[in-house]
Amino acid sequence: MAPKIELTPELLAELERRRDSEHPTVEAVISSLLATSGGRLIGDPYYSFTCSAAFRSLTNDSDRYLALLAKLHAMHRGEFAEFVQGQSFKRRYFGLSAAEVCEASRHNQARQIPDSKYWAIMNIDTPTKRRFLKRLLIFIGYPDEMVTHVRGLIGNG
Repeated sequence: MAPKIELTPELLAELERRRDSEHPTVEAVISSLLATSGGRLIGDPYYSFTCSAAFRSLTNDSDRYLALLAKLHAMHRGEFAEFVQGQSFKRRYFGLSAAEVCEASRHNQARQIPDSKYWAIMNIDTPTKRRFLKRLLIFIGYPDEMVTHVRGLIGNG
């Protein structure tokens, strides 16, 4: 016979809220909380995306970087646009066209962020990709745990 535990209505509601496609039952949520460092990120749609088979199947940093940007764009269009417009760097890391991203240097390479009108500079090193993801996540309002998690998905973390 399985042991029984009593949950307050508030705790049960919180566990229900954290259910998602990767954790479809309360039991799966609890197991995941115990087994991972995801902690309070369990149930967050962006975190769930980063744990999905589709994301995990991406094998290079450039594809992962673009996928992370695309998901942030899909989830936070307004904040994403505001972040792009607020760039104050001579070198454009994001833009509305490849030409806009590449105008600072003829050596720049740009790729379109999937399912968006934005382009991202691609010939930046891994620490710079992590730095810009961090800035964008903080700008949107994600907690430090998410920033740490996402930075670890590109390169060596």
